[in-house]
Amino acid sequence: MNISSSTPYLSPVPSKTTALNSQQKQQLRKPDHAISLLQNCKNPKDLIQLHTLLIKTSLIKEKYAFGRLLLSFASFDNLGSLNYAQKLFDTADIPRNSFMYTTMIKAYANFGNPREAFAFYSRMLCDQHYVYPNDFTFTYVFSACSKFNGVFEGKQAHAQMIKFPFEFGVHSWNSLLDFYGKVGEVGIVVRRVFDKIEGPDVVSWNCLINGYVKSGDLDEARRLFDEMPERDVVSWTIMLVGYADAGFLSEASCLFDEMPKRNLVSWSALIKGYIQIGCYSKALELFKEMQVAKVKMDEVIVTTLLSACARLGALDQGRWLHMYIDKHGIKVDAHLSTALIDMYSKCGRIDMAWKVFQETGDKKVFVWSSMIGGLAMHSFGEKAIELFAKMIECGIEPSEITYINILAACTHSGLVDVGLQIFNRMVENQKPKPRMEHYGCIVDLLGRAGLLYDAFRVVETMPVKADPAIWRALLSACKLHRNVELGEQVGRILIKMEPQNDMNYVLFSNVYAAVNRWDISGKLRREMKVRGMQKNPGCSSIELNGAVHEFVSRDHSHPQSQVIYELLHLLTNHMVQEDHEPMMTIMAENRGIR
Repeated sequence: MNISSSTPYLSPVPSKTTALNSQQKQQLRKPDHAISLLQNCKNPKDLIQLHTLLIKTSLIKEKYAFGRLLLSFASFDNLGSLNYAQKLFDTADIPRNSFMYTTMIKAYANFGNPREAFAFYSRMLCDQHYVYPNDFTFTYVFSACSKFNGVFEGKQAHAQMIKFPFEFGVHSWNSLLDFYGKVGEVGIVVRRVFDKIEGPDVVSWNCLINGYVKSGDLDEARRLFDEMPERDVVSWTIMLVGYADAGFLSEASCLFDEMPKRNLVSWSALIKGYIQIGCYSKALELFKEMQVAKVKMDEVIVTTLLSACARLGALDQGRWLHMYIDKHGIKVDAHLSTALIDMYSKCGRIDMAWKVFQETGDKKVFVWSSMIGGLAMHSFGEKAIELFAKMIECGIEPSEITYINILAACTHSGLVDVGLQIFNRMVENQKPKPRMEHYGCIVDLLGRAGLLYDAFRVVETMPVKADPAIWRALLSACKLHRNVELGEQVGRILIKMEPQNDMNYVLFSNVYAAVNRWDISGKLRREMKVRGMQKNPGCSSIELNGAVHEFVSRDHSHPQSQVIYELLHLLTNHMVQEDHEPMMTIMAENRGIR
C-alpha cells in the first residue's frame, strides 16, 4: 500500500466566528481517511506505513485512532505483529483505556502467552488512571487463566468481578463457568456461579451441564438437560459425550437417535465410545451411516476409525479411509500416520505400512514404534532391528512402547541374543526404566526359545513382583515345550494368584493335554465347572465385500448361520469319508457336536 504524505487527512477546523454550513458539519462527522484505511490493511507492512502516517498527522494522539491501530496489529496471528503491538502499547504517550487493555489481553490469550494476558490484566488494575474492565475484559481474562491452568489467578479475577460496582454481561459469566469447568472446579462450584447469572442463556446451561458431566454426576446433568428451556447441538453433544465416555453406550445411542441435529463431535463421541468397549463392528456401522449422511470427517475421527479397522482386520474400509484422506486433503500428521501404519500392519499389508512410513515427514517416536511393531507382527525381526538402529542414529530416544515392540520382534524371529542385548541396554540406561511389560517380553523371548529355567529365574529375580500375565507367558512356554514339571509349579502359582480366572485353568489343563495326561487335564476342567467358570469362546472375523462378519464357537447369531452350518456338515462328512480325522474333530467341535 503506497500512501502519499501530501494527501489532506485532516479536515480544516473552522474558527469560532465562522458559521458551519451543512457540508462542513458532514465532513466533521466523517472519520479521517487514515483511520478508515486501518480497516482495509491486509498485512503488517501496510499497518506500519499507516502508523507512520498517523504519527505525521498527530492522529496517533487520539484515543480512537490509537486504539484502532493497536487492535489492527494485535489481530494478526503472528508473533511479530503481537510484539509490535506490545511496543506500541508500552510507548504510547496517551492514557490507556479499557479497550486498549482488553485488546492486548485478548491477543495474548488467543495467539501468544496466556500468562502475559493475565499480566496485562494486572497492569490494568494498577494503572494510575483507574482503568476499569469493560464488558468483554473478563471473557478473555478467564480464557487465559484456563489455558495456563491458573486456578488461583482465575479465582482472584472472579472476586474482583463481583466487587466492581457494575454488572457484567452474561458472556463474562459464561466465560467464568467455562474456566471452572476446564480447571476441574466443577459440580457445586459451577452451580453457584450459574445461580448468580441474571437471565442465563443456552451457553450458560451448557457450561453448567458440562460441569456436572465432568464431575461424573450424569444423573444431575441429565436432570438439568431435561429442564433446559432451550437446547442446541452443543447441549445434546455434551450429554452424549458424557454417556459415551462413561461406557453407557445404550443411553448414548438413544440420545444420538433423538438428536434433532448432529455434528462431527456427536458422531465421533459415539464411535469412540463403541471402540473403547471393544464394539468395533458397531463403530464401523456408524461410519457407514456417516457416509450416507455425507458428514465430512477430520483427522481425529479418521484416526479413531482406522483403529477399529485395525482391530477387525477390515482392510477394504481402512483403504477407503486412506483414499478419503488423500481426496479431501486431510493433513497427515504423525498420529494419523501411526494409525495408518498400524491398520495396514494388522490387516496383513506390511508393504503398504512401510510405504506410509517412508512418506511420513515428521517421524516422531510413536511412528517409528508403530512400524517396528508391524515388522515384529510379520516376523521381520532383522528388518525391525535395522529400523531400531536407524532410529537411534537419527537421535530419536526409544520409548517404552518402542522397546516392547522391538523385544517382540526378537521373540517372533527367535533372536534371543539380540533381544537380551537390547534389554540390557535399556536396564543400563534406565531411559526409560524397564516396566512389567518389558520383563514379560524377556520371559516370552526365553520361553519360546526353550530356555524355560532361564525365564523362570528372570521372573523370580525381577525388581517387582511378577503379575499373572508374566506367569501365563511362562506357562504357555511350558506347554509349547511339554515341560510338565515346571508347568505344574507355574500353574499352581498362577491359580493361587487368580483362582477365578478361567484362562489359567484352561492353559494349565492344556499343559497336561500336550503330554496326553488326560486324567489331570479333565480334573482341572471339572474344577472349573465346580467353581462356576466357563471358557470364554474365541472370536474370529472376516471381511467380505466391505462388511465385517464376526463368529464365535457354536454361534448362531449370523443371519446366514443355517447355510454356514449346512456347508460345515457337508465338509465334515467329506472329511470322514477321506479319513481326515483331525480336521473332522475340529469341524465337529465348531458345530457343537462335542
